[in-house]
Amino acid sequence: MQPKDDYQLLISKINTFIGKYYLNKLLRGLIFFCAGLFSIYLLVNIAEYLGNFNTLLRSVLFYLFVIFSIALIVRLIIPALLGLLKVGRSLTYDEAAQIIGKHFSHVNDKLLNTLQLKRQVLNQPGKHELIAAGIDQKIKELRPVSFPSAIDLKQNIPYLKWALIPIGIICGIALTAPTVLTESTKRIIRHNEYFAPAAPFKFIILNSPLTAVQGDDIPIEVKLEGNHLPSDVYIETYGSTFKLSKKSVSRFQHEFKNMQQDVTFKLTGNGYASATYIIKVSKKPTLISLDVELTYPAYLNKKSERLQNAGDLTLPAGTLVKWLIHTQNTTRLDFKIAGRNQVLNPEKADRFSFTTKVFNSTSYKITTSNSFVNRSTDSSAYQVNIISDEPPAIAVEQKHDSISSKALYFNGRIQDDHGFSALTFYCRVGKPGQQQRLFAKAIKADFTNVQADFFYFWNLKDLRVTPGDRVTYFFEVADNDGVTGPKKTRTPERTLEVPDAKQLDEQLNAGTKAVQEKTESAVKLAAEIERESQKLKRLLLNKNTLSFDEKKQVEQLLQKRLELNELVKNIQEENKKNVYNRQENQQISEEIKEKQKQIADLFNNVLDPETQEMLKKLQTLLEKGEKDQAQDELAKMQMDNKSLKKELDRVLELYKKLAFDQKVEQNISQLNQLAVEQQKLSEQTKQPNADRQDLMQQQQNLSENFKEVKKSLEELQKEDKASGGKMDFNKPEQEEKAVDKQIEESTENLKKNERSKASKAQEQAAKHMQQLASKMQEQQQEGEENENNINAAQLRELLKSLVNSSFTQEKVMQSLRNTSTVDPAYVSLAQQQKDIKDNLKTAEDSLYALSRRIPQIQSTVNKEVTNINDHIVKTLQNMGDRKTPEALNNQQHAMTAMNNLALLLSEALEQLQNMQNKGKAGKGKKKQPSVSQLSQMQQKLNQNMQKAREQMKLQGNQGQGRDGRQNMSEQLAKMARQQQQIRQALEQINRDDNKDGRGGLGNLDKISKEMEQTEREIVNRKISEQTIKRQQEIQTRLLEAEKAEQQREQDNKRESNSGKDIPPGYIKALKDYQQRKTKQTEQIRTVSPAFNLYYKEKIKSYFEQLNGK
Repeated sequence: MQPKDDYQLLISKINTFIGKYYLNKLLRGLIFFCAGLFSIYLLVNIAEYLGNFNTLLRSVLFYLFVIFSIALIVRLIIPALLGLLKVGRSLTYDEAAQIIGKHFSHVNDKLLNTLQLKRQVLNQPGKHELIAAGIDQKIKELRPVSFPSAIDLKQNIPYLKWALIPIGIICGIALTAPTVLTESTKRIIRHNEYFAPAAPFKFIILNSPLTAVQGDDIPIEVKLEGNHLPSDVYIETYGSTFKLSKKSVSRFQHEFKNMQQDVTFKLTGNGYASATYIIKVSKKPTLISLDVELTYPAYLNKKSERLQNAGDLTLPAGTLVKWLIHTQNTTRLDFKIAGRNQVLNPEKADRFSFTTKVFNSTSYKITTSNSFVNRSTDSSAYQVNIISDEPPAIAVEQKHDSISSKALYFNGRIQDDHGFSALTFYCRVGKPGQQQRLFAKAIKADFTNVQADFFYFWNLKDLRVTPGDRVTYFFEVADNDGVTGPKKTRTPERTLEVPDAKQLDEQLNAGTKAVQEKTESAVKLAAEIERESQKLKRLLLNKNTLSFDEKKQVEQLLQKRLELNELVKNIQEENKKNVYNRQENQQISEEIKEKQKQIADLFNNVLDPETQEMLKKLQTLLEKGEKDQAQDELAKMQMDNKSLKKELDRVLELYKKLAFDQKVEQNISQLNQLAVEQQKLSEQTKQPNADRQDLMQQQQNLSENFKEVKKSLEELQKEDKASGGKMDFNKPEQEEKAVDKQIEESTENLKKNERSKASKAQEQAAKHMQQLASKMQEQQQEGEENENNINAAQLRELLKSLVNSSFTQEKVMQSLRNTSTVDPAYVSLAQQQKDIKDNLKTAEDSLYALSRRIPQIQSTVNKEVTNINDHIVKTLQNMGDRKTPEALNNQQHAMTAMNNLALLLSEALEQLQNMQNKGKAGKGKKKQPSVSQLSQMQQKLNQNMQKAREQMKLQGNQGQGRDGRQNMSEQLAKMARQQQQIRQALEQINRDDNKDGRGGLGNLDKISKEMEQTEREIVNRKISEQTIKRQQEIQTRLLEAEKAEQQREQDNKRESNSGKDIPPGYIKALKDYQQRKTKQTEQIRTVSPAFNLYYKEKIKSYFEQLNGK
């Protein structure tokens, strides 16, 4: 192991030598590097200082200095340093051995040979022993030698002078004239800057820093300091020279406009120039475009949209707005809206977005910035105008039905900016001061449009109002605001006072009186027209032409006739309205309804449809001066006017009788109502906890109401006396006194708090009221019956006389046909014709008097009578002129008119007799019980049978005496009679309404048979459990038949009232609404959807003004 350790020691010593070798080389390189570096530095600085080179030369010197320095490092420093660090190629052992051998003479080649032998040992293992011995020998010889001592570091000291010389010169200059080094060094380092030669003054730029934003203007403020200041200063930039504005001796100014890029400049004055300055221009952050995406509230049913380059916005409230902001040179964006600032970062390069929902009008501001420009003065501001969802508007026009007092029509219009969600009609019903009932009804309308018309028919019958109620009503519309919730608008509340029974009677009686007065006015006007027409007829006979004043009189006459026609039409409408309101508000007997219908028909047929044409023709003939034809038309007008006058007079008389009968029936109805209320008060008085003051007040009210009835009866009595007893009315004074007496006793007993006596007196008062009402009704029926008998007898006599006249006319006509005009018998026939005329005149007077009492006689009767008289008069004229053919023709027309008249009177007589028969049948016929009543009777009978069966069981167990068995037999006999009565009534219903036994009421025959079997079992005292079960089955079937009967009655009532619930004016009101709606639809079609909001509002306003006109 020793040879190997020696060799390693040898190698270690060689490595030490190599390290010291490179260290020595590095030290020497550093010395020469510093000598070269400082020498070139000194040379360059002195040259620049003396030459004051320009930028180019200074740049050349600078880069030469850098290159020279790098070259020295590469040549002198880096190789030695790499060798020392053993990086890359370094000195080998053999090279080191040679260097060592040269230094140590006694070593010579021994070290090199040792290294070579060692390599041979490694390459030739077979000769290992011999070579190893030679190596060891040589190592021993080299062991004392210190290889690193071959390198002497001190040998580098002589080279330091080359470095110390320039360093010393530099230090000397630095101590004596430092500016030579500092200024030159500064100018060389900043070789790309211009350094002006030293001047006796300085250019000082007051702007700090020299920066600008793209597009801005920047002023350059210059200040001069020093001696010998120049009078003018110039600025040089990009080859152009500009003179600065002089503000003072030492202050100058220049402004660069619209900076877009960096600008370099220098200042000059008196031949001296300043350093070159640079104005740095930063890119300006810019807003390029502003797009918005609008998402409207869902309730608007409006599609989302995107607007390009949108700034100011007009939006509905609740719109979701997304701004898409495109910028340039922007890294940050401030979005300020509604006082809140949002800092936005870009989603992409120069693209920002911001989303918010807007409810109120506001403004927003956008400010762009970047890393170079951060300011808020340059911004874009816009306005957001919010169109708030306005409350809906509603306008309603109310119209009362022209006839019905309980029908109202509403034509309305609702308006909103976006649409509606509901339209409701509300009404409150109740007595003043009491809690009212609220009713609501949804109204149909077109809720999709922003404007819609609607029509609503309101019938007070549906509310079931009672007399004296107060009805308050209004409409309410709600819009479809989906943001803040529906807003509602109401119409002003309107109040309707429902008249009480007294007020209603007064209104109806006033309407009747108005019809009566207008009819009287029409009769007077007809009489006046008749007189003036006769005067005009005489005028036409005496004159061939009419003067202007006379023509004026003719025009006035025709105008009066037109006024008469209008008055008659007005009477027809008033009567129709009065009849309808009576039937609508009062319980009217069938007899009164029939009379109302008959008189209404008379009113409606009183005018001849050809009258208008006849008047126009007469006026035309008078204007043309055609006298003869005008006389004929005037004669026709006289006849028509005469018939009209007679018919109006007749209708007036019938109407007076009807008005009287209606008042009588009103009083009868009021008495029955008072009797019911008096009976209820009697029951209340029996109650021990009833308030005495309240009872007295109610009794006082009933007393006042009865006084009103008495007053009305007295007025009827006076009216009957004024008519000469035609109404045949006798006031039941005895019954009135009885009622007054009982009411007075009741009042006194209540004051004394003797309730039992007061109740009995009230009950008696109710009974006497009912008796009073019954007596008046019987009196009215008897008077009606007697009058009808008399009228029928007179009508039969008149019909007999008319038929005889017709036969006589036929005989005269046959005789005239065979008689020559020269025959003396011709005069006798003329006398017979005159007798017929006289007889018919008597019949005419009787018929007219009779028609004033019998409404069944049609209005055409008077026209037929007029035709008879006219043709008979013409017949007599023709016979006097011996014009037999014309006389025969007129006789034929007269006989035809007689036959027509006889037929009309025969029909009237038949109607009168039928009415009499109905009255008698109604008076003697007992009302048949209904299935519902029979069901109740059967239920009560079943309960009694169940009790009887239990008593019979008890008798069988305990035994009863003779009196008990007799009492039971009486009960069973009574139950058997009751069952028999129920069965017979059911069989009658089956015969009348369910003849086949399988109709709508079920199999009533089977029920009757089961009832008959029950009767036998009751008589035989065999009421078993099976009997009770059968009775229950009978009860069940009767209930089923009762339901079927009720359903049938409802169906019949629905069918009969299907047209009655619709008032007369409904159709006209509905047509008016439909026309208005059609007009509105046409107007809406003229508005293009493409118009903006401004023009739509203008068009809407125009149509509203147009419709208002």
